[in-house]
Amino acid sequence: MSRKKKHEEHENHERWLVSYADFITLLFAFFTSMYAISSVNEGKFRILSESLAIAFNPTLYTSTKMQEGPRFVKEQRSHMTEEFRDFFTNNSQKIQAALRDLEKDKKLSLIIDDQRIIIRVTETSLFEPSSDKLLDEAMPVLDEIAAALKDMPNNIRIEGHTDNIPINTDRFPSNWDLSSARSIKILKHFVDSHKYDPRRMAALGYGEFRPIDSNDTPSGRMKNRRVDILVINGDTIDIGAKQQY
Repeated sequence: MSRKKKHEEHENHERWLVSYADFITLLFAFFTSMYAISSVNEGKFRILSESLAIAFNPTLYTSTKMQEGPRFVKEQRSHMTEEFRDFFTNNSQKIQAALRDLEKDKKLSLIIDDQRIIIRVTETSLFEPSSDKLLDEAMPVLDEIAAALKDMPNNIRIEGHTDNIPINTDRFPSNWDLSSARSIKILKHFVDSHKYDPRRMAALGYGEFRPIDSNDTPSGRMKNRRVDILVINGDTIDIGAKQQY
């Protein structure tokens, strides 16, 4: 039998087109990404930053609720857990008793849950507008708070917050700068005037990005301009999983 001759395969001279097509695809993806980065939408960026924060911190916002429409964090009062009671023992009641008069006079508000005690003071009770200069009438309020927390073993975190109205001055180019300066000012008052151990203190500035009310109304913006003094349920100053909200 005669063998069939195999057809010789022709060499493909157009294989470079595959590599070229891959290169064009990658180039398109690169410029698309560059365009997306250059066209930052503030609202989408805020949502992205919140999503990333939650991704790295699964228990974030466990005691709060993010609402659609105007995006703001709404505090929810909850009962103290047994762990919280065991850790704070009688100190939480001591704080409530010591600050009861200030709370009645609406100089501050107390929020207690299973992670922390929050002492919330509005900007109008503490600082001059658009400034980190403490008002004269703020000193007795801060002194009472400092006295109430002085003997507690817990770490304390001071958080500054603003509304969403932009600020751009030589000293405060952004709301982040203003909120950070305010929290640091109170921290220094605790350390310098009341001899707090700096190792149990921390100061943070969140700018307008942690609102508790809508920024669409004057009353909502006034609530958002605040300082939160947090007594942490734990023995670290970590700003991570257990302490964030």
